Amino acid sequence: MGKNNRHQKNLKSERAKVKLKAKKTKPLPKGLNVTDTSFKVKKIVIREQLKQQNESEILSRRKLNVKDLLSRLQHYNSSVRQEAVKELKEILQQYSTEILSSQLNALLQGIAALSLDREKDIRRDSLKVLNLILSPISSEQLAPYFDVLISYLCCAMTHIAPNIKEDSLMFLDVIVQNCAGLLAKSSHKILPNFLDMISKLNVESQPGRQLTTNLNSKNTSVKWRIKVLSRLCSILSSIVNDKKSQQTKNLINDNKVIHIGKELKYILIHDQFKKQVCHINFDTNDTSANHNSESVLTFKDLTKYVNVLMPLMFDSWIEVCPKDQTSYSDLIISNEASILLKNILDVIYFIIEYINVLESSSNTSEMSVWLKNNFQNSVLKNLLVKFPYSQIKTVQRTRKRQEDFAKMELNTKCLEQNLQICHIYVWFTSVHNSGSLDKELCNHILDYLNESLESWSSTDNSALPALIRTLRTLFLKASKIWYKNHINLGNTLKIIISTYSQPPKKELHFQLFNILSEIILDHNLVELHNEEAFQDFVSSLPDLLLRKSIYDNTIQMLNCIALRYRKWIENELLQKREAIIENAKNIEIIGSADEKCSRLTICNLFHFTDSQVYY
Repeated sequence: MGKNNRHQKNLKSERAKVKLKAKKTKPLPKGLNVTDTSFKVKKIVIREQLKQQNESEILSRRKLNVKDLLSRLQHYNSSVRQEAVKELKEILQQYSTEILSSQLNALLQGIAALSLDREKDIRRDSLKVLNLILSPISSEQLAPYFDVLISYLCCAMTHIAPNIKEDSLMFLDVIVQNCAGLLAKSSHKILPNFLDMISKLNVESQPGRQLTTNLNSKNTSVKWRIKVLSRLCSILSSIVNDKKSQQTKNLINDNKVIHIGKELKYILIHDQFKKQVCHINFDTNDTSANHNSESVLTFKDLTKYVNVLMPLMFDSWIEVCPKDQTSYSDLIISNEASILLKNILDVIYFIIEYINVLESSSNTSEMSVWLKNNFQNSVLKNLLVKFPYSQIKTVQRTRKRQEDFAKMELNTKCLEQNLQICHIYVWFTSVHNSGSLDKELCNHILDYLNESLESWSSTDNSALPALIRTLRTLFLKASKIWYKNHINLGNTLKIIISTYSQPPKKELHFQLFNILSEIILDHNLVELHNEEAFQDFVSSLPDLLLRKSIYDNTIQMLNCIALRYRKWIENELLQKREAIIENAKNIEIIGSADEKCSRLTICNLFHFTDSQVYY
């Protein structure tokens, strides 16, 4: 009953609904309601899997050759690009010689372009591959394609994305490591980018540049400037080394090539160098036309760059340097400040070194005078007033008691930085220019050098190049000016000799002896030669002939001393004559081209006594 009653109700509700009348439609024309099966089917072909590979062709683990991998470097999918880079890396690690001989241009183009990739991992992996490409090839092979690398490097250094700009410094590291000489020749394209990385141009009403801050970067402004300046040092070092090698090459060519001109009367034919035939040109007196004397960075370009760079570096230093300080007392600085100071001093050193190299070939001091007149006061004001510096070094205790969890702070001397400051100031004083020296500051510098020499230990050897540069500049270049200003160097010279005479500290011992030898051979250093400590040192040199080994240049130096300072060593030579001549038969001579001639030179040191010459 219940079910039938429900059915009746449903029927009534259906009848009560409004009925929609269906429109009459025309039937479809004949044939349109039939499925058309006349289409054609093609097979799906995966070419990489089905194509035949040459058995001698180098393939990756996924059976792709170098050409296929290079095409995938431009794929829109980052995973495909990254996988292609990794496979290229694996191939280059095994078959670098075979691939580079035929695919160098394509590889450089494809890999260098990834330095601008938006994915960090791809950029980093591409630099590892680039290092594998550049390390086995010579500069001559790379030269035709080097502009490609420089173009991408400049794009990366000036990129709008901070991450790409930061990784461009790693790109630069790879190039410096593998082809520094070629990089030096393109330095004029790269150097301006360093300024853009740490500063920005002011408005037209205020010309010049001002430092920028990195608000959206993981690196602080100080850390970023340290990274930029350290790479700038690498570039400047490459420029200096390239210029030195160029001068050395020109010097060798000067010995080999004879340029015939109107004023030439004769040619020596009995020297060791083979002559090279040159075309005679009597219409010009320029005998240096065949030499590549063009500088990779001209003095004009250098002055423009240094005028902008120096104020920026000093402003960077002012930001991190503590303000409260009395003159000439140890200033304690942070670890970041210490690293920044070292980079600033390195940049100044390479600028000075490049000026020295340029002036050595031009025989002028115009560039040195320019640098001194423009920046000596800035160096004194920003660096020397607070000299010397000490560094706060934080040490974590190893014991784990609760009261020992705190960090312990120690003050360590910034030896290398302080010695670099000494070198820069001494170099400024060596520039021939009117004006008297600051005696108080000079004595302060000497006191620091004396203290450093007396307390030198093997742990300080990292600062040895800075020490030797300072001493060489002080004694060989600036000593006459210091003596003229009544600043005596005798005590420092005495300490050097005393340090040399102590049990040898290998590297320090060897370097100090080289400096003393140069002082001996330079006849212009009369003031130093008159020092009592110097005369005592010269008189003790015959003892070197009684040792088991001796350098050939030391023998030649002793020969010059016997001629120039005979009175100082005559007694020592006569007293030890028999022992020296006997030892000359067995002594080991290091660095001699003709060992027999070197032994005869030792014996002939006594010719002034009996006029006997050994041959």
